[in-house]
Amino acid sequence: MASNILSDPGYLPSVAARSWRWAPEMEDIAETLRAAGLPMEMAEASAAVLSRWEQDKDQYDLPVAEVLAHLRDQGGAPR
Repeated sequence: MASNILSDPGYLPSVAARSWRWAPEMEDIAETLRAAGLPMEMAEASAAVLSRWEQDKDQYDLPVAEVLAHLRDQGGAPR
């Protein structure tokens, strides 16, 4: 795995396909930070972004354009 995977648009479908695992973890991290009196905004924002790909679970073959369209979707409505 290349070290610059998040800067490679071709890798986004793989990120979207696996984000269903990370969004809940980021919510847990935000809650832990909140409980400790630490800034939690970054974790909350990450969870919000990752949750936009929830419907893309395990769909590794989505076109990059569709993955980006789902990322732009703020409503979270099923597709």
